[in-house]
Amino acid sequence: LRAHRKSLAESQGVPPYVIFHDSTLQAMAEQMPSTLAELSRIPGIGERKLDKYGEGFLNVLNSSY
Repeated sequence: LRAHRKSLAESQGVPPYVIFHDSTLQAMAEQMPSTLAELSRIPGIGERKLDKYGEGFLNVLNSSY
């Protein structure tokens, strides 16, 4: 998750925490959402970030476990 976030941040020229905070990544790892609806329930993931980054992070979660 952190590697994916870092890659996105570098490509967009922003610090990684602008993509998602560490606490949000931790919640993703703990909750292991498998749908965008489940992902949207995690604090720190609003509609805009869900639309922009949701599918990519779900792909990382699904391929990692």
